[in-house]
Amino acid sequence: MRQVYQQLPSTLFQVTQPTPVNEPGLLLYNAPLAKQLAVPNELTPSHSEVAAYFTGNQLLDPEASLAMGYAGHQFGHYNPQLGDGRAHMLGQLGGYDWQLKGSGLTKYSRGGDGRCALGPAVREYIMSEAMHSLGVPAMRTLAVATTGEKVYRQQGLEQGAVVSRIGASHIRVGSFQYAAGQGKVQALADFTIEQLYPDAANAEQPYLALYHSVQTRLIETLVHWYRVGFIHGVMNTDNIALSGETFDFGPCAMLGDYKLEQVYSSIDHQGRYAFGNQKPIMQWNLARFAETLIPLMDGSKDDAIATLTAAVESFDSEFSHAYDTMCANKLGFSEATSANQPLVQEFWQLLQANAWDYTQTFNQLTDFLKGMDPELPVELVAWTDEWQREVNTQHALVLMAKVNPKAVPRNHEVEALISAAERGEQDIQHQVDTYLAYLAGTGGKTDASWGIPDAQFDQQYQTFCGT
Repeated sequence: MRQVYQQLPSTLFQVTQPTPVNEPGLLLYNAPLAKQLAVPNELTPSHSEVAAYFTGNQLLDPEASLAMGYAGHQFGHYNPQLGDGRAHMLGQLGGYDWQLKGSGLTKYSRGGDGRCALGPAVREYIMSEAMHSLGVPAMRTLAVATTGEKVYRQQGLEQGAVVSRIGASHIRVGSFQYAAGQGKVQALADFTIEQLYPDAANAEQPYLALYHSVQTRLIETLVHWYRVGFIHGVMNTDNIALSGETFDFGPCAMLGDYKLEQVYSSIDHQGRYAFGNQKPIMQWNLARFAETLIPLMDGSKDDAIATLTAAVESFDSEFSHAYDTMCANKLGFSEATSANQPLVQEFWQLLQANAWDYTQTFNQLTDFLKGMDPELPVELVAWTDEWQREVNTQHALVLMAKVNPKAVPRNHEVEALISAAERGEQDIQHQVDTYLAYLAGTGGKTDASWGIPDAQFDQQYQTFCGT
């Protein structure tokens, strides 16, 4: 197994192996992803010991296994050493990182048990694959394995599981904060440029180019979150990947009624990571990344600070352009212009003032353009008359079908599948596959309740960091 992270200074990781589990079992397996990655035979269900490989009881290459160190601002409070306290990097599959989550203790565990509960593992499988199918940059899940062991979490004893996570890179903003504390930030920056942003190496100021590349990638991801109504729930700096991939799905949820202040995470008491607050938080996290690059910049420290401050401040205009374009696209306009902006802004004001269901409202607008006479909210009738006069119907229908999801992973639907897995239902693989095919639009809708909002459920819904 190729392990790219062993190129880094040894102070940035620990060479360590997973802790074996009692009874490895394969619960969920992502066959399409396995085919894409061309995984070896040992990682296919046809192999008798496949579950052992997906729990860490057996390793393709024992020398490749390691845990990464990183720091992080958690809800704004800095912790200089976090790291993979329950995860092991096992090398690469098809050019992507392969990491086990819930695979045992490392030196970064900080008193934790090094394990993962089954419910959050199933959530990560469903949400990561759903985000991918919705066009949101996201790490993927190759498998969920059971351990035959119990773990203690918020609600008492739960079944244990191990997640196989696949991503382009596990370098985070927190990785740079940790490397800066170790005096190794240049080595990590050069590695990140080589692995993720090779064009930056030829720039006049490579580390400034790295910053701008990361900012652009993260803005793209953030705008996708707003496009589909995704609430990450725990945007700590250690949960922001420089690849732009969405990951760490523990307390995530989907927006039902459109409320910028919506929070589902049980630990986000102040609403720091509310749906509408994800934009300023992403910029704040990027500022923390920029701080680590100060020693690498040309000129004096004051010059470096001024240059990077200007770079961070450019976030606002870059985000606004991408966000305004997305908002216009969702209403069938190719771009945001001075001519259509009053109409677009009026719609978003109506959406927020009335807290209509986010996904359903855009589906209703699509049906309206198709002449299907949907039951539009009375407050929207006058607006739709003007909108129909301004928009090119055929062009709008094509564009709206591209950017507006017909279905998203509703919170109550995801929880129902998690409960089915926890009950030990034998057809859970089929249930999850069928649901993901429905979300991707590649399978028939087999449950009449899917896609129906449940505002009452969402009002009392809470998510937990259980992985």
